[in-house]
Amino acid sequence: MGLLTGGTRWLLAGVAAMVAFIVPTVLCGMWLLSALVPDEAARWGVASALGAAVAAVSVLWGQGFAARPGRGSGTAGGPARSVQAPGTRAVAVGATVRGTISTGDGGVPCASPPAGRPAQGTVTAYPEPAAGAAPLGSVTASGERSVAVGDAVAGDISTGDHPSEEDRR
Repeated sequence: MGLLTGGTRWLLAGVAAMVAFIVPTVLCGMWLLSALVPDEAARWGVASALGAAVAAVSVLWGQGFAARPGRGSGTAGGPARSVQAPGTRAVAVGATVRGTISTGDGGVPCASPPAGRPAQGTVTAYPEPAAGAAPLGSVTASGERSVAVGDAVAGDISTGDHPSEEDRR
């Protein structure tokens, strides 16, 4: 099922939600509740409520099924993200990073950065790229020992750069 497109996944999720409502409603309304609830209006009301509860659970499943990316297709219904790391000892990751990324000589993230510089392991937001830069959605680490992450970072990033005494002042 990994080869389904985004639109097909949403269609399948919608059909599953519809079937998840119809089947329990009809089963309960016609057969299962007929001995327990003699009033037809009350029986179909209860059957509809049970069908709605089952459909709600299937909608939660369907949203996750339809929104997740298929194998080899990037995001569901969207373009694939471009990830490039042409620089020397560069790292580019298009997804969330859980752990440590190190491009240097085993350096440890700096606990007290020099004035005016962010601590290693922090993510700094930069303004939008200028015209002619990489397209939106791309992740590119082109400099020496550079790191580019397209999503969140849950860990440390070290480029192995050690600030000199002069930089710490």
